[in-house]
Amino acid sequence: MASTIAALCTDCWQINSKGSVVLSTRCRGLWRECVWDQFVKLWTCDVFASYLNPHPAAIILTRTLLITSSMASAGAFLCLLLGLKYFSCCRKPLAKQHCLHLAAGLFFLVGISTSAGALRYCVYVYSLHRFEVSLNIPGFPGFEYGYSLWLAVGGSLGAIAAAGGSCYEVLSEEDPRANAAKGVAGSGCPAGTDTVRTYV
Repeated sequence: MASTIAALCTDCWQINSKGSVVLSTRCRGLWRECVWDQFVKLWTCDVFASYLNPHPAAIILTRTLLITSSMASAGAFLCLLLGLKYFSCCRKPLAKQHCLHLAAGLFFLVGISTSAGALRYCVYVYSLHRFEVSLNIPGFPGFEYGYSLWLAVGGSLGAIAAAGGSCYEVLSEEDPRANAAKGVAGSGCPAGTDTVRTYV
């Protein structure tokens, strides 16, 4: 969850390559662009003119997927806490199982949407700088993927791993409805029938 939110908030999805001709390092994110001047040792950032201005479809899609992933990851983490047997807030076994099911689904959604956003951004940046890469000139400013992109990749892998862990937790616990059926069968009454006591 933290990795996905950090990828959304930080501004280093794409940086220019550090060739001998480059006098400054430019770092571009989803919301603003920052420049590190190597002479004056100054880091300055410029926010995009307006969030309502026309932007590339890849940027809009990546923003949407990352925002959706951040909100879903917060909900998944809350459901995971409620579903753990060591957490005493929600004590009914059936309710805990439902929370774990919901957490697994949300974590899987986070992993898929974050991976899709990162992959779409990678394709967009590569297609944008494909000609510069094909020149292969030493010292010519190219591009590199920044740490924000790798945070998003790590967040997607972590979310998928958390979804797998939630599924394992669900499978390792016995179904409370099956336990109730076993208890009724053990008492000598068929499942699904009520025992009525009469007193004379």
